[in-house]
Amino acid sequence: MSNQVNEMIQEQILDDVLDLAKDDIWNVIFAIQNEFGIDKLPNPADGEDGFINRLVELRFEERCAWGG
Repeated sequence: MSNQVNEMIQEQILDDVLDLAKDDIWNVIFAIQNEFGIDKLPNPADGEDGFINRLVELRFEERCAWGG
């Protein structure tokens, strides 16, 4: 995929994740756990941004893996 398309996809995913985080960061934590497994949770020392970034990364990788 082109860089521009990748950036658009990442922005869309980030918007979705930020909507989850807006209500409560636990929504993001539970999403990581439910969608990818507890072993994919980042180090809690990274704070809320670490959880948000990790979910964006995981969802982006998943989307790229199935080509959509």
